[in-house]
Amino acid sequence: MPSKPLRVGIIGPAGFGGSYLTVELLNRGNTVIGISRNPQKIGSHPRYIPRPVDIDAVNITQLAQKFEGLDVLISEYGPHTAGADALLYMPFLETVRKLILSVKHSKVPYFIFVGGAGSLHVPGTLESCVDHPDFFIAYRRAIATSEAHISYMEQRLGILGTSLRTYRNARLAQAAGTATASDIAAIADYEADIRKKDKATDFIKAGRTAYMFFDGNASFRWSFVSPAALYRPGKRTGEYRVSGEEAVLVGERKEGESLFEGRLTGINVADLAVAIADEVEGERLVGRHWSAWGDISEDVPGKAYLTLEEVEGGKAPVV
Repeated sequence: MPSKPLRVGIIGPAGFGGSYLTVELLNRGNTVIGISRNPQKIGSHPRYIPRPVDIDAVNITQLAQKFEGLDVLISEYGPHTAGADALLYMPFLETVRKLILSVKHSKVPYFIFVGGAGSLHVPGTLESCVDHPDFFIAYRRAIATSEAHISYMEQRLGILGTSLRTYRNARLAQAAGTATASDIAAIADYEADIRKKDKATDFIKAGRTAYMFFDGNASFRWSFVSPAALYRPGKRTGEYRVSGEEAVLVGERKEGESLFEGRLTGINVADLAVAIADEVEGERLVGRHWSAWGDISEDVPGKAYLTLEEVEGGKAPVV
């Protein structure tokens, strides 16, 4: 634990992961500096300092000024436009480049970047999950079993969530033996589209490529966090397991099924916030690509975004 409260900057404090992390850090007595276009959107608190900035509109020097006076900076950056059209490769990488150059210019002591599960390696290989031909089918099937995940995607990504719910309902009918011809067609069409190209592929590949800005880079202090694949709202347990850059799979591979089928792990957003806050205060994973996973068996839809009204004096709120 740090000897005194920290000043922690969060890029994207009102978003999915950012809002939970903001609340977690405030509940621990730290000061949070929110950095985004509308950081006041999450609300107000005596130890929350909004620093508005449009990252796309400013230059590196101007952005670096927003990072001054911080002990740690965390990027929870994501596209600010909802829907699949926001999930673009090049704009994301250009933003990551600008963030890193600004971090170096401002001499931020520690930069934690939250990426995605697609950059984790397939166990026993150097291949990223996002590049494996069986990953997206297993991933979509897994999140389709989760009401919490679908509810979140409907809030965050619009049509991607709507189409996923249709797919989920068809698969449930198939499992119950009540599937209609329309249900069977819906499953076949959805999975054919995924095999052709999942709508999130480019963005997830951008997250994978972003890691190359960090890997082996000794010019600044960093760590790169890849949440486990099934990352969604859920009840805060305060428990998690840290793993390295290989994706953690559970159970045995069944004959005739892909490596990933039914074996993907996950973590809820509140527990990932705990893991990141622990790293902010402990700095045990500097210079490493790491992941965290935990118990997601309680599949109850939760809030996609928190506000500062939910900051408490002790633990982060149970939602």
